Amino acid sequence: MPRIQREMTACVQCGYCIDVCEAHDQTPWESVTPRGKIYYLTQLDKRGAGAMDKLLGRDVSVSPEFVDAIYKCTGCGNCEAVCHANIHLVEFWEKIRAWLVAEGVAPLSAHKKLAESIGENRNPYGESPTKRDAWWPAEVERCSVPDVIFFAGCTGSYRMQGIAQAGVRVLDRAGVRMNCLGEEEYCCTSPAIRTGTLRHTAPSAEAVVNKADAMGAKDMVMTCSGCYKTVSHDFGNFFAKPGQNVYHFTQYVDRLISQRKLPLNHEFKAKVTYHDPCHLGRHAGVFEEPRNILKKIKGMEFVEMYRHGMNSRCCGAGGGYKSQFNDFAVNVAAERIRDAEEVGAEVLITSCPFCVLNLTAGAKKIGSNIKVMDISQLLLQVTAPAEPKPVEEKKAAAEPAKAREEPKTAPAEERKPETPADRASDQVADTPALSEEIILEEDPEEMDFEPIEFDEGPETLLRRAAWNKGLRCRKNYGPFNIEIAFVKSKVAVCVYKDEPDTAHDAELENEGWMLLKFKESDITDGEEQAVQIRAAVKENLRNLKKAAKKRM
Repeated sequence: MPRIQREMTACVQCGYCIDVCEAHDQTPWESVTPRGKIYYLTQLDKRGAGAMDKLLGRDVSVSPEFVDAIYKCTGCGNCEAVCHANIHLVEFWEKIRAWLVAEGVAPLSAHKKLAESIGENRNPYGESPTKRDAWWPAEVERCSVPDVIFFAGCTGSYRMQGIAQAGVRVLDRAGVRMNCLGEEEYCCTSPAIRTGTLRHTAPSAEAVVNKADAMGAKDMVMTCSGCYKTVSHDFGNFFAKPGQNVYHFTQYVDRLISQRKLPLNHEFKAKVTYHDPCHLGRHAGVFEEPRNILKKIKGMEFVEMYRHGMNSRCCGAGGGYKSQFNDFAVNVAAERIRDAEEVGAEVLITSCPFCVLNLTAGAKKIGSNIKVMDISQLLLQVTAPAEPKPVEEKKAAAEPAKAREEPKTAPAEERKPETPADRASDQVADTPALSEEIILEEDPEEMDFEPIEFDEGPETLLRRAAWNKGLRCRKNYGPFNIEIAFVKSKVAVCVYKDEPDTAHDAELENEGWMLLKFKESDITDGEEQAVQIRAAVKENLRNLKKAAKKRM
């Protein structure tokens, strides 16, 4: 077992991590929670030396169930963000997974295939390395001595090429001299690092660093948050960091806009919210740059979701979770889409192709009208060259103009055909409508969506009011589909129109749940009911603690 005794003994088993664990929401077992995993590891470290183990003559070993639980984690870092013992849990889980792989009991099947493909094809998708740069836009020059290396990543190169293309086109509009590594762009191996299969990481890191340094560029820019976190933070642990300054696309573009090198020519008339990718936000600390960009775009109404920044909900795709537990990952993404719906957003912007991939699947699953876009795709639209207005031809006067209140105009002179430069200097720029000239090239219907109504339903009002009082709840929880569940305190809230549903009351009460039922017509802003909910949460927490003491 790796040297993790400090982390194991530091855990005070407080349970704050449970409320923010996305994997636990999908698999509500204590063994899936960070607290449960650390407890199991503590017992495993004793290897049967505990008092009860000796008394019962049992040996503690790594079980398949424990391996499964360790991999039921997105690596989002929310548990680390709320940990009162300040345990670096993201790094902790990665060490445990690497140890399990070394012991021969991991990885899981999907992760094994992923690692094998990285070794054979330099990407986890099994695609040919010769097609690595097939996405590069034909109209953008690839400079032999670039200032910037654009690192597309595997998802940008093979699955979400539109995002990589948008990123390159936006940088090209700012006059950036760039190139990519082409066939020599190896996978950054972020998926392998997160799942504990490390054997390909050092060779890949060495190949990327040496090729990048040989090109002589001073900067490396990438649209993928996972690639950014890996190249900028993890490469040094396996080989060396590149000689270039490593930037995420949002960091680099924010600087270009501030330097007035990238004009924002068009409006974007929509209500927009922003999702923080875990690798970019909590892991790498990049929160402000994407928001700086969005707030500079004209016509946009920007709103934050209730969970944002350091407390942002995960999209569900990271840590190998989507590759092995795709259905669970899409469920997590659907919850994030609901977060965006609650604040009335029409468009959800993020800064990672893998987040876009999973959030789009989440929106589709629940039939949401929310449009998911990468910030590079948005910038591709608003930085498009301004379209000039057509100049009206002046009518030549056949005879001198009659006296009028306005000044007289001379007859129009016959002119030679205009060059594009002449025409641009004479004409006034016009901002195209959202659904006309600035449509994404790869999808003619990219922005054809109907704005959704702001959700002011009674359930949303209650959840929002409870959130403002520091309470965290879940929707449609458990086998009884509890509408609003405060899981830690076991308080179930039901909203009814005419008569409350009592079908499962007895079963819930037998399991220790306290039931609160509110009539829709009695809910105005949810504040009054939130006071009652808060009191019930405190009361039932005391009841549960008393019951636990009696059982001891």
